[in-house]
Amino acid sequence: MDKANLEKDKQLLIDSLKKAVKVRDLSSFLDDLLTEEEILDLAQRLKIAKQIIEGKTYDEIAEKVNTSTSTVSKIGQVLKYGKGGLVKVFLKSKSRGGGKL
Repeated sequence: MDKANLEKDKQLLIDSLKKAVKVRDLSSFLDDLLTEEEILDLAQRLKIAKQIIEGKTYDEIAEKVNTSTSTVSKIGQVLKYGKGGLVKVFLKSKSRGGGKL
């Protein structure tokens, strides 16, 4: 991985996502950009993070999401030691009354 370009590449992704304002456009963008497997992997991470934030146990989450507790633990580590983005998004979603995320 070329760390020198990581921030530029991340900014390209952020700028591209921001341009897809409508849900339909964002859905099409993700379908074009990612494989079905990549979409499922990202969605699984989001499901796990949401349930950890909701206070579910790792065993409960692993069973419900059909994954290992090791995978759940990895997301738990991201929530604990990451930059706070997942928590911020889920708390924002919760405060708006949006339970979908």
